[in-house]
Amino acid sequence: MVRSMYAAIAGLKTHQSKMDVIGNNISNCNTYGYKSSRATFQEAMYTTTSHASGGTDSFGGTNSAQVGYGCSLSSIDKLFEGSTPAATGKSSDVMIIGSTGFFLVGNKLPSEDIQGVNPKQGAAEDGEQLDITSLQLTRVGAFDKDEDGYIVDRNGYVVYGFAYGADTTYPLPDGAAIDKTNLVPLKVPTIEGDTAGGGGVNGGEEGEVPKVAISIDNTGMVTAKMPTGETFALGIIAVANVPNPGGLEANVNSYYTIGNNTGVVEAFQPGDGNTGKLQTACLEMANVDIANEFAEMITTQRGFQANTRIITVTDQMLEELVNMKR
Repeated sequence: MVRSMYAAIAGLKTHQSKMDVIGNNISNCNTYGYKSSRATFQEAMYTTTSHASGGTDSFGGTNSAQVGYGCSLSSIDKLFEGSTPAATGKSSDVMIIGSTGFFLVGNKLPSEDIQGVNPKQGAAEDGEQLDITSLQLTRVGAFDKDEDGYIVDRNGYVVYGFAYGADTTYPLPDGAAIDKTNLVPLKVPTIEGDTAGGGGVNGGEEGEVPKVAISIDNTGMVTAKMPTGETFALGIIAVANVPNPGGLEANVNSYYTIGNNTGVVEAFQPGDGNTGKLQTACLEMANVDIANEFAEMITTQRGFQANTRIITVTDQMLEELVNMKR
């Protein structure tokens, strides 16, 4: 009889956890790039009062008899289905079409000895490249340029991609080509020579970062309009393919950390390596289905309510037991 009390308490805790997940989904229904979660239940432990037995020459077989102790939380899964675009009109905003792919952001390279980040997890060269796990993943492509010329996200992390090289200047040296074997922070190059005449509003002198406006196209190419009026391709924003997105660990500010169960993560140009292409001047809306969340909230509330009734009835039965002798 008391076991029903513990089963109901387990049910209350589990339904409360599911309500926490639903509440977080609804709270983030207008958060760019948010991926909804779902909570699943499983049966908890059992007490076996009698084991199953096989039949004999005289008697038939019997089944086992077990009493359960309620339910427990089985998993909280992230649902990475793609969502619809929200037009922003800003040329440096970009979203990934579909459910596959993540932008790569992180801190600046720690020293001049580190040339960049290897695009493939676990393939970093000692002393020359960092592993891709040192970066964070995000689906929010709200990018801009800081005062030092770095392409950054809304929290100040630099955006990684494929570029011409760490020492590239403007104008480009002869023979310069984008290196797709190395991820580097995308940055507006410094000016080599007084190409803009210097001293003007958009002027630039040697060694300075020119004042430019950036834009991103559907291929991920980041383009800057230089002080001379020419356009200059800074590089290509990289998109990471994660074989098992469910293995990612969510952090604050819509970032994900590469975990132990993600598979081998590798970065590509958008559209390659089973990654989605980009859509410019847009950000990805949350993939929260409000109607489904409210339906789940109703069933969770009723489940919680039913478990409280079990506690109430069990308490009444215990009261009757105590009052048997008056």
